[in-house]
Amino acid sequence: MEIPNENPGESSEPLSPAAVSPIELGAWIGKVQAFGHIASRCASAAAEALKHIRESRAYESLGLNWEEFCRQHAGISRSYADKLILRLEEFGEPYFRLSGITPISADTYRAISSVVTQAGIEIDGEVIPFVPENAVRIRQVVRQLQADLQQAREAAQPATVSDLRRRLNYCFEELYAMFLRRPTSTEQAAVRNLVEFCHQRLERFVPRQPVQ
Repeated sequence: MEIPNENPGESSEPLSPAAVSPIELGAWIGKVQAFGHIASRCASAAAEALKHIRESRAYESLGLNWEEFCRQHAGISRSYADKLILRLEEFGEPYFRLSGITPISADTYRAISSVVTQAGIEIDGEVIPFVPENAVRIRQVVRQLQADLQQAREAAQPATVSDLRRRLNYCFEELYAMFLRRPTSTEQAAVRNLVEFCHQRLERFVPRQPVQ
């Protein structure tokens, strides 16, 4: 996801840094710093705290700009802080709960967001809650969804020579595996017919030699 080049610390109607008390600012900073210790549990809260601090420009009360605050008090880069806030604004808390269990790109999350809820990830009518004991199952579901997406993308695009080579090689490997299993006479005859069929089809791509 592209991070905006403009300074996200600037807003059309910024809150006054003076409106944020040192105690309140300290509480928000504590939420941000906790992210580094229990990332999977409080990433959403950390993003919310960063968003509040950035929009209120409370970092200015410390004599810092947004970039300096992120580095000195959040322990992360400004670009990463901005990315966390963007994820929160676009996806909400469920993204952080899922990404805390399995790495997932923004593009993939957008593609599967229809099955991600506040409670968990839905598959075949069942919602799998975002709890540690479901981590393995959730990872498996996400991998399957990613594979389905990849297959759909490939089906929507014209096959390349490399794609065809890979498919043909898979077929040849399957034929070889069949021979290793000692095929019956019927299967051997079927394989010979298949090889002849392939030979006839491939001849269509071989230019005929002109008659001398």
